[in-house]
Amino acid sequence: MIEVDEKYLKKLVVMRLNAVPQDVSFSIGKYGDYTRNQLIEEVEKGTEVGKAATEMELSFLRKLPKFAKMIE
Repeated sequence: MIEVDEKYLKKLVVMRLNAVPQDVSFSIGKYGDYTRNQLIEEVEKGTEVGKAATEMELSFLRKLPKFAKMIE
């Protein structure tokens, strides 16, 4: 498996979040609801919420090829 540094992952997640409209909110498990901008801040700071959001995004990206095959 390819190892990617934390700085790159944060940048990737922030870029993907910036593609989402500002009025969209996210529910991050036990941590509650966050606006797009709040979540970007959490990711950039590396908080527990930010780490949870990053893991959720990485999980989605890992599953994306499977989803693509399902709709072919």
